[in-house]
Parts: sequence; C-alpha cells; structure tokens
Amino acid sequence: MKKIINSKFTPYILIILLTIVISVPIFTMNLYLNNEATLHMSRFLAVDGIIKDGVFPTIINYKFMEGFGYALNLFYGPLTTYIPIIFLNIFGTAGMAFKIFSVLTVLISGITMYKFMLSVTHRKSMSIISALIYISVPYKLSNIYSRNAIGEFTAFIFIPIVFEGLYNLIHGDKKKHYLLIIGVVGLVLSHTITTIYVALFAIIYVLLNIKKLKDIEIWKKAIVDIIITFLICAFYAIPLLEHCFGGEYAIFSGEKMGSTGMDVYSSALGLKELFANEAGNQEIRFSIGIVTCILTLLTFFCAKKVKKEHDKIYSDFLILAIISLFMCTKLFPWVIMPSFLTVIQFAWRNLGFFAFFISLVCGINAVVFAENIIKEKVWKETFLFGIILSIFVFAFLGVFRDFRFDDISKESDLDRKVRERETIGAFQVNREYMPLKALNNIKYVMERENKTYVLEGSADIVSEQKVKLEDNITLNNVTDETVLELPYLYYLGYDANISYDGGEEEDIEITESENGFLSVKLKNSSTANLTIKYTGTVLEKISYIISGLGIILCIIYIFREGKINGRKKAATKS
Repeated sequence: MKKIINSKFTPYILIILLTIVISVPIFTMNLYLNNEATLHMSRFLAVDGIIKDGVFPTIINYKFMEGFGYALNLFYGPLTTYIPIIFLNIFGTAGMAFKIFSVLTVLISGITMYKFMLSVTHRKSMSIISALIYISVPYKLSNIYSRNAIGEFTAFIFIPIVFEGLYNLIHGDKKKHYLLIIGVVGLVLSHTITTIYVALFAIIYVLLNIKKLKDIEIWKKAIVDIIITFLICAFYAIPLLEHCFGGEYAIFSGEKMGSTGMDVYSSALGLKELFANEAGNQEIRFSIGIVTCILTLLTFFCAKKVKKEHDKIYSDFLILAIISLFMCTKLFPWVIMPSFLTVIQFAWRNLGFFAFFISLVCGINAVVFAENIIKEKVWKETFLFGIILSIFVFAFLGVFRDFRFDDISKESDLDRKVRERETIGAFQVNREYMPLKALNNIKYVMERENKTYVLEGSADIVSEQKVKLEDNITLNNVTDETVLELPYLYYLGYDANISYDGGEEEDIEITESENGFLSVKLKNSSTANLTIKYTGTVLEKISYIISGLGIILCIIYIFREGKINGRKKAATKS
C-alpha cells in the first residue's frame, strides 16, 4: 500500500479516476435544457461565428440583443469563451465543447489542489485526500450540473495556485512566488466575483501572518507580482473599468443584479441546508458532504496533534474555513455590508471557498488521526485507503442521484439556430450587461426596428446600409440640432464621422439616448453622409499593447528568477 501511495503517478491516476466518475452524467445530459448552459453555448457559437467573419477582438456581439450589439465579452472572463471555442471547432458542437471544458476544469483543479497541498505539507497522503475532496464536494458538483456556472467552476482551478504562490512568498523559499501572477491572472480572466473574494481571503491570510511581513524581500516581490499581473490583465480590466466609469450598465446596479445587502441576506443558508441531502434553491446541493463532515469533526481531536511544520497553515485555513462558512449563513450581517462584498449576489457562493479551505484541514486531519490512533502500519494505510474509497463512493452516489438521460441529439438544434439566425433575441441571452436605460425599457428594445430613428428635428433618411458593426447612412434636408438614434446599444468604442453637403469628413460626438442606444446630433445641411463604426476606444487599444508587454515582462521575470535561484542552489552545493 505504501508503495502505491508513494508512487509519483498514483495521485494523478486517482484524480483522473474521480474526475471520470463525477463527469459521466454530464455526457448524458442535454445542456440545451439547462438555461445558463444555453447562454454559454450561444456565446461560444456567436463568438466563433464573429471570428470567422473576420471580427476580432469580439467585445461586441453584433448578432445579440435583436441585432443591436451586446457586449457580453466585455464583462465575462475571456478564458471561458476562447478555450471552449477551440473544443467547439474540434468536436463540432457547443454542447460537447461545454462538456469537455467542464471535465477539464474538474481535472485541472484537482491537480492544482494536489500541487498546492504537496508544496505546503510535503505529504502525498494528505495532498491526495485534500485534492479528491476539493473536486467532489456537493456544491462544486452543483455548479457544474445544476447551475452550469462556467466562470465560477473555472476559477476553482486558480484558487490553489494563488495560495501556493502566497504561501511560498510568506513561508517558503520565495522561488515560486510568481505563481501568484499565474493564479490571479487566471482568476481575473475567469470570474470577477471569485477574484474579489479570493482577494478578500488572501488579505485575511496575510493579516494572520503579519509578523512575516517584516521581511522587505516579501514586499519587493509582491509589488512586482501585482504590477505584472495588472499589465497582463489590462486588455480585459481596462475596457471593463472604462465602461464602469463611463456609462451606466445593469451589471453595476445592485438592484438590477439582486446584489443589495438584503438580496444577499435572503439567499443565506440555515444549518439544516448545510447538512441536508436534498437540493435547495436553484437545484443546488448545499450540503458539506458526509466525508467532509466526518473529517472536519476530527478537528476536535487532531488540532492539538498536528505537527509543527503543518500547524500554521492548518490553523490559518481552519480560521478561513470558519469565516467562509459563517458568511454563508444568515448570522453574517449582510444587510450592512459594503457593495464590493454584496456583489457576490448569493451568500451560499461562499461554500466554494469553504470547500477549498476545509479540504486542506480534512487532508491533514485524516493523516494525523491515522498516525495517532491506529497502531498497526497496515491498518493506518487501510484507513487512508478507506477514506479515499469513501470519497469515490459518495461522489458517485451524489452524481448518480442527479443522473439524467436526455436526447442529446437535440443539442445540435441550438448550434443550428444560433448559426442560422441573423439576430439573437433579448430573452435568449442574459440581460445583465445591457445599458441600464435599455434594460429599463426592454419592450422598446424588442419592438424597435433595426434602423436609424429621428428623435428630434427632422431629416430624410435616403438610404442606410448596416453591416455588422458599421452603419452608413445618407440623409437629406437635415435641420439644425436634429437628433438621431442609431441601431446600436450604447457601448464605448463607436466612432461617428459625417460629411455635410459633400464637404470633408469630421468626427461628431456620440451620446446615449434615453432608450440606451447610440445617439448623435447633426447640423443643418441639405445632404449628409454619416458613418458609424465600432473601432474600440483609445484606452482599449492601448490596453492590448500593455498586456503584450506584460506577458513578455512576465516571461523574462520568471526566467530571471529561475536563473537567480539556480545560482543560489549551485553556490549552496559548492
């Protein structure tokens, strides 16, 4: 048994096997019947089509929102779009792309958790158990099978990487502190809410280790890591922030997003839900899990018996687990919390962070209990094997309970509809990223014709040619201060050029109409030729250059750190 556990291949084999066990149901489900999965699959198909049409970057999906353009990719992590598109082109359907990507996130999150545990405990048995628990807790399975929350379950890959980098920076030899860059970049490009909360828990973790921060080397490396991280993420973060401060969008409205303190409080859990076996709100299973519960209860016995080299990370993660679990409940004062915390929308989302922190505690508890209670070596190994087997059994029973056999051939219907339709309706995608004025007047958006309207003054629209994100309009008899509403939802990055009475072209200002669409004001002229085109903002274009430089700088930095550490290692040997 010991040889099997100590084999370098065993952890990965076990993670792969458990991934297969808990991933079987997704291949029997028709994701077309799952609302959020349909949204994401539509996104894959639309973005893939836009790229093939020669439009890149694909911030505005010109097919979406009745053909008025929708900035879905501006507000949603690009990792969860562009990687699935690769699988879409390999396997042929958006459904299979979603399924393959989901399975890979389970597998890779298990590996990153195992690597993190191994780096902080140097014990394979602890690391294996923690990794297996991490990928099989009921809430995480619900994220995949019930919620289809692709951004959230993708982010779980990077949480262990962030804390491995943080641990190495504070407690380790600082050789792998650059993992902070990789982890945070992955989080930012996957799921914004998870990123905010990981930052919160990371700050708490740092405060728990405040005495270590006297080392100036830690500060130097941390500052460099933060700068490089921001540079790499600039292409996504800068346009998002620009829209945050340059317009009013539903995503930034607590009332529209259901992210007020009262909204979050109403989603908080009771103790019964944490231990109940049945599905709760939105068919999500909130229970902690039987194996996790048992191993967590062992904390009362194991806490004082944890070895010195594991004691600090064990106590820190136990505190973080208690805090995250407390934040799931109605006991936490959500009603008075600031908006950057209530952005989580659902208090029960903290179960994901609890799963991460408690997985480490459970892995250590299992081994500490075996080593301190069981006398015979063979029985210690049998006990640990029994825990691993139990994780497999309960994970299988958990997914079997939700096992569903659908007619998956109908999944291709969605592919056909999205590819063939000229426009995608307002209620066929989410509406969280609409201009707030447009969302408040959604009936107008749905009934509006896909052409330019004269809102004030008068003008004769002689011709209009709208193709993708460019609209060319010829007008006659334009009166002074005529206001046009153009057939595009209001997002930054559109340019408007006009020539009056055959004169030279000039730029004119674009504003937002009362309906949430692009609007321009014209001068008096007998003829006018107006062109509207999405080109991206100046900041957006600069952000791509910044990100390119950030990636180059990161590669150089990691290479340089590797060379320095190599020299130190050689000097130590000599």
